[in-house]
Amino acid sequence: MNRLLMWVVLCLCAIVQAILPPWLAMGQAKAPLLLAGVVYYALSRGSLHMAEAAVLAGLLQDSLGPIPLGFSVLAFTGVALLIHQFQDRIFADSLPTHVLAGFAAPVVVSMALYVLLVSGGYRAGVPFSFVMSKTLGMSLLGMVTFPVVFWGIRDMEVRLGVESLRRAA
Repeated sequence: MNRLLMWVVLCLCAIVQAILPPWLAMGQAKAPLLLAGVVYYALSRGSLHMAEAAVLAGLLQDSLGPIPLGFSVLAFTGVALLIHQFQDRIFADSLPTHVLAGFAAPVVVSMALYVLLVSGGYRAGVPFSFVMSKTLGMSLLGMVTFPVVFWGIRDMEVRLGVESLRRAA
């Protein structure tokens, strides 16, 4: 049930992220809903579920955009591992944690993707100012959307009775 719910949640995040219009004033940034799902599972689950969420969300992210398949998997997995390492020291259920993660995680993912793409020769002509404006837009949107995604997933888990299995997985 845990795994099925995670797949459904991440697919819903991908659909909503694809449907929402980009924020044109901030480099066409879109709300990082898939990343919010990955961070949720990194904070609240074991390493197997966290890794599965990062890989699935990365593949979905790359499928929705112009990034070659697999690059977002590396970036999402790196962020998930970093957050998961401090899982026991972070208040996973608090609003400040969600807002801070919503600001920081898109920055790390954007910079990692930029470095990976430029070093791979895929984005040679993209100006750094464009990347920074998009990163800022994603961070601002992340500060708003991460708490909503966290509470939405948590509410869904409680209603389906998955909450009791939370730290065991």
